[in-house]
Amino acid sequence: MKGGNIIKFFEGSLFTKDKISPSYINTQNPKYIEIDNGYYGGLIVVDYYREYSDIILKNIINSNINLTISMFYEKQDTYKTIKDLTYYIGNVGVNLKDGNENREDIEIAAFSYNDAKYIRKEMQVNNQELYYLCMYINIFSSSERELEYTLNKIEGILQSYGIVTKRANFRQEQVYLACLPIFENKSEIRNSSKRNILTEGLVSTYPFISTSIFDENGILVGKNIYNDSLILIDKFDKEKYKNANMCIFGTSRCWEIFLY
Repeated sequence: MKGGNIIKFFEGSLFTKDKISPSYINTQNPKYIEIDNGYYGGLIVVDYYREYSDIILKNIINSNINLTISMFYEKQDTYKTIKDLTYYIGNVGVNLKDGNENREDIEIAAFSYNDAKYIRKEMQVNNQELYYLCMYINIFSSSERELEYTLNKIEGILQSYGIVTKRANFRQEQVYLACLPIFENKSEIRNSSKRNILTEGLVSTYPFISTSIFDENGILVGKNIYNDSLILIDKFDKEKYKNANMCIFGTSRCWEIFLY
């Protein structure tokens, strides 16, 4: 092999993905993934109030917990959806009139019947769209014990707001990949997390609600007490602020900034 070819060989033996890839990945434990001494555990959101009027994830987005949230929206064809709902309503309506099922089956069928009628009405009268929503949360910590504590904490916060989750045991890798910026939502987790939602309810999943001030050319003036984010202010930015005046109120540990 000639000298020039040797240089090309060594230059081509190391790619960018090799430089950014972790040194090891351990997927043997069904409860978490271990990557470079870090532990990652996933949660799958399986149910929540469809007509939720508030931002459903604001309490964990504004926290200082190390987590990643991934949401997949799949818009459904309006004409086909209304057609399928009409067919379903007709069939279930006949079964409810017959009343041949047991009491529990009748109650479930009645609930589905009324729900289907509600969705069809919202789509026909209020011009709402129907989506399938998949939502995943991936938490990472430096130890197994801390990861378990954080998972329990997140589950408790979400449960208090009517959001039902389940651990991604034996599917940790799929949830981890779903929370990476590669837009991968595998069927193994998609089928268990898919939830129909109308346009009005979709607004409640808006994720960009963190209350922080971060000017690109600003100076550090403190830390947000709610989510530990840094506050950087460029008070001489005339396009953003009317003037450079600033007032600070409060003690040295807790104070508020007013720009005017």
